[in-house]
Amino acid sequence: MKGSKFEALKIVHYGHPALRKKAAPVGRVTAEVKALVKRMTELMEEARGVGLAANQVAVPRRVAVVMVDGTPTALIDPEIISAEGSEKADEGCLSLPRLYGDVERPTRVVMAARDLSGKRFTAEGEGLLARAFCHEMDHLNGRLFVDQVDESTLHWLVRAGDEQEPVIQPTTLEDALKFLLLASRGETR
Repeated sequence: MKGSKFEALKIVHYGHPALRKKAAPVGRVTAEVKALVKRMTELMEEARGVGLAANQVAVPRRVAVVMVDGTPTALIDPEIISAEGSEKADEGCLSLPRLYGDVERPTRVVMAARDLSGKRFTAEGEGLLARAFCHEMDHLNGRLFVDQVDESTLHWLVRAGDEQEPVIQPTTLEDALKFLLLASRGETR
C-alpha cells in the first residue's frame, strides 16, 4: 500500500514503552491492518527474524507475523488454545538485539487466529514454530523473553567482522538491560 502511514515504522528496542503494553484486539480486518501486516513482514524479513509482534513496531494491536519455513503467516487476534511438552532453548528478540538466553517453552502449540481475509483458522506449531508462537503471544501481552530467561545462560552474540565466527559473551540480566536502555537513548559508545 503505497503512501501507507506504516511505511515509516521500525522495530523499537528495549526501553520503549510499547513493549510493556498489552495489545488491544483488532476486531475487523481493514486495509489499514493489512498494510500493518505487510510492513511488519518486511521488517521481520529485513532483520532475519522468525517473528514480530505489532507492539514491537509501537502499534499496540493484537497482530503478529511469524516465518519459520520461508512462508510468512499473519496472526490477527491470536490466542493459544493448547500447549504441551516443555523444552529449554536459546532465544533472542529483535527488540533486544544480540541478547540471547535459554527460555523454557512448550514443544507443541495450537494457535487460533484470523488471517488477512478475517477468516478464523488454527495452526499447529512444533519446535521453533511453537516457540515463535509463544514468544509473539508474550509480546502481545507486554512480556519479553528476559522476563522468563534462565539468567545463568544470558549472553551477547557479537560478531567482530563479516568473516569471523560470532563470539559469545556471558552477561548478567542487570548489565544487559542497563546496556540496552543506554543504547536506546544513544548513550553507548
